[in-house]
Amino acid sequence: MCLIVDANLSSTLLGEKSDVRKWLLGQQGNPRLVVGGLLTLELRKLDHVRKFLVVLQQAGRLRQCHAESLEGELKKLGKQKICTSNDLHVLALAIVSGARTVATNDEALIRDFKNPKIMPSPRGKVYRKPSIHRKLLGHTPVSCGVKAK
Repeated sequence: MCLIVDANLSSTLLGEKSDVRKWLLGQQGNPRLVVGGLLTLELRKLDHVRKFLVVLQQAGRLRQCHAESLEGELKKLGKQKICTSNDLHVLALAIVSGARTVATNDEALIRDFKNPKIMPSPRGKVYRKPSIHRKLLGHTPVSCGVKAK
């Protein structure tokens, strides 16, 4: 199962004691954090997140999409002019990678991520509050080409 963590929650969800961090380092569901393009640059701004990305890379738990592979989707989203958020890079990453769960508090991004005109089938899911959305980390369908264990 693959997860995209938006920069606005990265400090909290990729911090020392978070459920997401424990899940990414655990064995349930063959977890992966998906990063790429501008999101990678945003996440690397925080020292503890940058260090954790290295840990995930070494553990084989980081799926990276290169900026070049996202360019076409970014252009397409820009031309459509249906996105309400300024996070086209996150949407492009989800579309290209196949990841269908995003962790964010950005209401505009949430609307876009759940919009079937932007996010094709399967529909996107949003992880926001650990107490409510913890189950999203437990589901194990094939996501972004990674099969559940």
